Formats: sequence, C-alpha cells, structure tokens
Amino acid sequence: MIPMVGKSHYLVLARLGQELENRGHEVLIVVGERETYAAKDPRVRAFNSTDYINRLDMTKIENLMKIWLYNCDAILSNPVVMNQIKSSDAVIGDALFLCSFLIADKFSLTHVTVLMSPLSSGSILPLNFAQLPSYLPEITSGLTEHMNFLQRVKNTGLYLLHRMGRYNIDGIYETLKMKHNITPEKTLHETYQKVDLILVQSGPLDYPRPLLPNTKAVGPLLSSPAKPLPDDLQQFVMGSGDEGVILVSFGSILSEIDDRTIERMAAVFSSLLMRVVWKLDTEGRNLHLGNNVKVSSWLPQNDILGHPKTRLFIGHAGMNGMLEAAYHGVPMICVPFFADQFDNSAAAKHFGMAEILYKESITEESLGNLIQTVLNNPSYRENAARISRSIKLRPRAAIEAAADWVEYAQALAQVFVPSLLQEEAD
Repeated sequence: MIPMVGKSHYLVLARLGQELENRGHEVLIVVGERETYAAKDPRVRAFNSTDYINRLDMTKIENLMKIWLYNCDAILSNPVVMNQIKSSDAVIGDALFLCSFLIADKFSLTHVTVLMSPLSSGSILPLNFAQLPSYLPEITSGLTEHMNFLQRVKNTGLYLLHRMGRYNIDGIYETLKMKHNITPEKTLHETYQKVDLILVQSGPLDYPRPLLPNTKAVGPLLSSPAKPLPDDLQQFVMGSGDEGVILVSFGSILSEIDDRTIERMAAVFSSLLMRVVWKLDTEGRNLHLGNNVKVSSWLPQNDILGHPKTRLFIGHAGMNGMLEAAYHGVPMICVPFFADQFDNSAAAKHFGMAEILYKESITEESLGNLIQTVLNNPSYRENAARISRSIKLRPRAAIEAAADWVEYAQALAQVFVPSLLQEEAD
C-alpha cells in the first residue's frame, strides 16, 4: 500500500489494509520515515524523507508537487522497499499519488487505486473518466450539479486549467519513469490505463455520473458503528440532557485559524445551553471557556458522531469527517479552508445536511445564528438521517465491499478494463 503523504490519506489505506489482513493477507504500507502518525504500525516500511519536505505548506499545489516528486523518487530509489514490493501480488495506491501506477507497471502487479476526494478532473484525468463540466463540478469550484450559465463558464475554465496543470504533474512522473527505466516502450498514458480497480468512497455525497466498469463506489471506508466513549467523556456527554452535544473538530487545519477567531468561537460555544466537545490544543492559549465546553487535543471522532446525544458537527469538511457525519446522520456546519473542502461543503449543503460558514465570515453573531439555524430546522437532521440510511442499508459495509473487490481484482486481473483499453495498453 502506498498512501499519499498526510494522516487522513494514510488512515483510509491502513483501514483497508487491516480488513485484508484480517482475511489472511500480508500487508505492507510504504510511508516516509518522518510520518510519525504511522510510526507504531508494524506493517509500515519507511523510506527516507527530509524535514524540508515535512515543513512545506501542503495547501499550495506547487509544494504538493515537490512532495510527490521527492517521495516517489525516494521509494523507487530504495532497493529494500522495492524488493519487498516486487514480491507482492498487488499494489494499492492513493489516486492522488500516482507513484503506485509506476510501481505496478514496473513489476506487472495487480493495481488498485483508492480515490479519497470527490470525482473531478483534478483527481480523475489519468483514470479515463468522462468529466463533463456542464454539470459535474470541478475541484475547488465550490459548485454543485445545479449551475447557471456563468457558473458553467467558471467550471469549464477550471476544467481547462486542471487539464493544463495535469501536463505539469504528468511531467514529474514521466521524468521519474525515464530515470528509473520503467517500461520505456510505453507512454505514461498507457501506464495509467493499466489500473485494474478504482475504489471510490465519496459516493453518498457525490453527483450522478458515468463510471468505468473498473470503478466501484463502495462508500466511506473509515466510518463504522460507534464504540463506547471513555468514561470521562461519556459522563460529560450524558450530562448534556435533552439539549445534546456539539462536536467541533478542525483536524490539523486548526493552524489556519487565527487566535482572534478561536476566541470568538470559544465565546459562542460558552454561551450555549448545549455542551460542546472541542478538539483543541490549548497549550499557549488563554481562552475563557464555560463549564459546558470540554476541550481535548485528541477525540474519538467517529464514536462521538455516533453517540445518540450528538446534535451537530462543526468541522473543516475534510472528506473523512464528512463521510463519518453522513454515516451517523449528524448535520454539519462546514468551515472549508482549501482544495476539495469547498466542494465537500457545497455537496453537503446541496444534499440538505449542512450549512457553510467561510472562515473570513466567522463572527460571534454569524456562528451563533448558524448554529441555531441548523439545530432548530428539522430538515437538516432528516436529510442527514436519509443519507445515513442509504449508507447503512447497503448489503455489505463499505470496508467489506472494498476488500471483496480487491480480492476479486487480484484474482482476475484486468477483468474490469474494457478490451479496447487493454489493446491500446498492450
């Protein structure tokens, strides 16, 4: 397994790896040695990474490209890691980190890729999907499938920009392909076409679209039934009475929020009758918090979202958190910061389970009013419950379905790929 740098991406592949391991498969996960969140995972094999790479601002696409280039080159240059991969039966990669395409082609391995973000040309151009900007929103657009003429013009412009940007990204991988002498007789496009299986987890909050036969919309891979909360947290949550609890978590994005905004949020939360559980590192902060607010640097997010007392989730609209909220039927207030978070927010609002509050617009009044709007209008909870049912009533849990398809693809390599694409790639 080869995840893209970042804890959220690692967690998804690690969860799939755990399911495959439970079925008797041996799993190897390749990450940078400085990715501390994976340090205790016995399945991890580390390649050299530098402090410079880890200090880059990953909200900037040029820095992401540097990370992709460095990490892929480091993996391909590591003989120990490459020998272990060579002896594998399949490679499972992150669709945004295309190094797995090169590795699978180099060793002629079954290749599965997992798409973490919404389906858009920014993430699916290498995968031969039809992307129709007339009704399928582009990543970072913040649009939905319902667009007026000017919005379609904007969306088409973004589509063209993403296609041009694709040339820069492809140039990175073409350089690595040549440097490491990976199937020199093939073009990079032919290498991309050899993917056996594409797993998509954004399905419950995505729009209708044409899909390739090797694409399976399995649903949220991290979401699962809630486990019991730790005793202190359970006591706090149960003490909320009929009012219930609000969960607030911005993950690692919290550094993007200035101190004044944090203070405004603290004032709003402290003024509520409800209790608030807030993922927040208070070190170095002098916040005035009410007795109804509990802060912690770590929280069992999925388990809190699945608690019957949870009424609302306020977060940055990362895909994993969004899907956990959808799975448990919890309405949201989305505060997007970059990349697909704007699109995730727009989709959640489009499907009626969320409202959006941009960070530049956060005031005590705007946040307080929006909390009351979502809590007091039953349509948000009803729509969230409907989406939750659509996930939970599937014949197989998402993680089980994903593992089923991986085993199927490994047993019958290229079975999903149309014969025309096979002929072009051979």
